[in-house]
Amino acid sequence: MARWLVVFLLCFLSPLLSAQEAASQQLDLKPEASPLLVGEKVPGENGRHPEDIIGAVCVIRHGDKLVMMSEVITRKLSLPGGYIDTGDTPEQAARREALEETGIDVTVSDLIQYRGRAAIYSCVAKTPILVSSFRDYTGHLIVASWFSKHFATEIERVYLIDPQDVSAKAYRYAEDAELLPLWLEKTPNSEVLVYSDLSDQVNFLHQLELVLIKGFQQGVSQWPQPLQNMFEGMMFLMNLPGEPWFVAVLLVAIAGFFGPKALIEFLFVLILASFTSSLLKYGIASPRPSVIIPELQKINAYGFGFPSGHTLLATLLWGIFWHVLLRVVKAPYKWLITFGICIMIAGQAVARVWYGVHFISDTIMSVMLGLVIVALVIVWRGDESNQYHRLLMTKWFWLFITMVVGIVASFTLVPSHAYLFAGMLGVFLTCDYVAKQPVRARKVQCQQGFLHSVVIALGFALLAWTVNFVASLSTVSLLVLAIKGVGAMIVTVWLVGSTTYLHCKYQK
Repeated sequence: MARWLVVFLLCFLSPLLSAQEAASQQLDLKPEASPLLVGEKVPGENGRHPEDIIGAVCVIRHGDKLVMMSEVITRKLSLPGGYIDTGDTPEQAARREALEETGIDVTVSDLIQYRGRAAIYSCVAKTPILVSSFRDYTGHLIVASWFSKHFATEIERVYLIDPQDVSAKAYRYAEDAELLPLWLEKTPNSEVLVYSDLSDQVNFLHQLELVLIKGFQQGVSQWPQPLQNMFEGMMFLMNLPGEPWFVAVLLVAIAGFFGPKALIEFLFVLILASFTSSLLKYGIASPRPSVIIPELQKINAYGFGFPSGHTLLATLLWGIFWHVLLRVVKAPYKWLITFGICIMIAGQAVARVWYGVHFISDTIMSVMLGLVIVALVIVWRGDESNQYHRLLMTKWFWLFITMVVGIVASFTLVPSHAYLFAGMLGVFLTCDYVAKQPVRARKVQCQQGFLHSVVIALGFALLAWTVNFVASLSTVSLLVLAIKGVGAMIVTVWLVGSTTYLHCKYQK
């Protein structure tokens, strides 16, 4: 037992600690004392800064608004800032962090104040700040930042926000929220350029696709209102298989009705789709069409566009569903089912194009990639030696792929990779328990399956809420990352463990 505990700790901590470099870029500047304005704490002799200063923050202003970031890890707003690297001055650190996090090249103007162990600087953009004409669900102006170094890995989105609209709860450093208006007043104004079309910034293929997407949306907008409503409803339904909440419901239903082995197989498919999509997204870093022409965006979406994670996941789910159905239905209906599945996959791709968040080529390539993965899974499942199912129930298989994901996470420094790693570790920890239980592959009664699903869902929801609540109490990115990673592991252990227990206890 002690040996496995050591293995577990090493496996779990490795990618999370490796992600420290990414997390630490979002500096922990939690105030340690009351604000110290310029003149109350000044640089020492020869213009040197106090020795306890370890970070720098860049305040960028336009009118009555500040450039602020929504962080991937903490899910809260903050100003551009980070640690001062060895050999750098605080001014250099402030400029570097502003460029890497927001894509804005600035001139550091004046020191506003020292706050905690950070130097707060007023900064001015060297060129007009690109601002999208589209506003997302927050209602804030969106700053174009898809080309910045930390976009989608550390920074979810960059905004222009009136500091009066920022609550202490929404700001990463709650004690500093009331200082934002003061910092705004002490910062020179930066110019902005509101854009509606950047088609000349993308390649010829994407330019052509943008014309087609725009024509598609405009064509539908000319239909009679009842037809428009019907079409939009159909797009909503087609888009569901890629939505996180829909996948969570499906996950719980599979656990409740089909048992732990089906659940683990489904988790494997989800992980395969998520990891493949994530690697390609961050590796290729292709912008979404709605970033190029903001008016195309009909739903909120952030991050990079290729591939379409929704389309890839839907292709995998519908493809495996098709494979399972063909084994139980009669021959006359097989072609009908195949046609229906093709329509659902194509519908998902069309929905993503219609919403303006993916290029046509994004969805086509996602469908092709999904079909390749489905074909591989079908061939693997059809192996007469039943190696596929044996491997999925083997802890060594899960340990191997968990370590692969962990190693990749240590290089990519992408938070979602660390969460995937933690979730896979949860499967590894429960594989032995599943293998030792006498769970038979059988159908359960509808009422019993529903009760199983309710119990599993309640535990899932309670654990997820607890993890998010505990994570929200910290402003330290690495700590938040660790809490969410542990939470992902615990939730996975609950899903697999509770499913196994319920199906063992109540099977006849």
